[in-house]
Amino acid sequence: IISLYAGVMIDRYGGKRILIIERMILIVLALATASILLFDQVQIWHIVVLSTLAGSTIALGNPATQTVIPEVVPNDLIQSANSVNQVSRALGQTLGPLAAGILIAARSAALALFGLAAVYFGALIATFGISAKHKRVSTPESATRQIIEGLRYTSRTPILKWVILLGTSVLFSGMIFPIIPVYAKDVLETSEVEFGWMWGALAIGQATGALTIIGTGGFKKLSHGMTSGALVFGVGFIGFGLSENYYLSLLMLSITGMGFPLWVSSVRTMLQTHSKPEYPGRVMAIFAISVQGISIGWILGGMLMDAIGNFETVLVAVFGGWIIVLITMVSSKEFRNA
Repeated sequence: IISLYAGVMIDRYGGKRILIIERMILIVLALATASILLFDQVQIWHIVVLSTLAGSTIALGNPATQTVIPEVVPNDLIQSANSVNQVSRALGQTLGPLAAGILIAARSAALALFGLAAVYFGALIATFGISAKHKRVSTPESATRQIIEGLRYTSRTPILKWVILLGTSVLFSGMIFPIIPVYAKDVLETSEVEFGWMWGALAIGQATGALTIIGTGGFKKLSHGMTSGALVFGVGFIGFGLSENYYLSLLMLSITGMGFPLWVSSVRTMLQTHSKPEYPGRVMAIFAISVQGISIGWILGGMLMDAIGNFETVLVAVFGGWIIVLITMVSSKEFRNA
């Protein structure tokens, strides 16, 4: 819900301004969390409140980040720019937990949170350096009215409508997050360090896929990038599901990871390049909501593994996503040609 209002704010004031606000709030929240940990005053309700506030704040920043990219790079480089963004995310997903673990082991969780505040501060300084080309928009319409207009515009624009529908396929790809730990424990019987390398292999695959897009300039037809991403993810994940060898599993996870940037960079580029200048914030906000199904995928993956088995759940995760991609390709000529 907050993402919808964030979309209106982005369209009115620009993604850069919203990112500045987001990162300032995140710094305050990280420092507050670190302080209650430092003085050993933490209670469950503290974490619930602070986590809810942090999640709500990130709901402002996620669509804002995606609207800034088209404002700072030429159209022919947007796909590569989205891939650079994916490389950054992959590095963060690999190095962030590692750095946090080192800080917790060296001193305490409070030190890790102070470190997080420092990272947010660096991001804030970097945001001030962005030369975004957004023209501030003044309108007498209420935010609610603008949200309704954004929903109508998206539903009436075939490419945007089908891409956002395609975003719901992350419900199936999200099953990977409960599946990997179960395989690590029950099938591969890994140590804690080996388990960490499994996530590292996934991140390495993401970085490799993103760098491939950057090096080649990306797909001429973005629909081909989305379908390629889904196919690579599926082949790698099925291979992981069949593997009982740890090193083969690492290889399969890296292949699985390569599918993410192919899919994500293509989806984001299509939304960014097919949204009218007055709507990008609201379009990206609607997309951000559609991909929240990934959280349901976590729960559904765990339930299915208990109900039907591990490899059967892997097949559901792969073929469920493939079916949504197939429906989109068959149903929309505009999507196929984009």
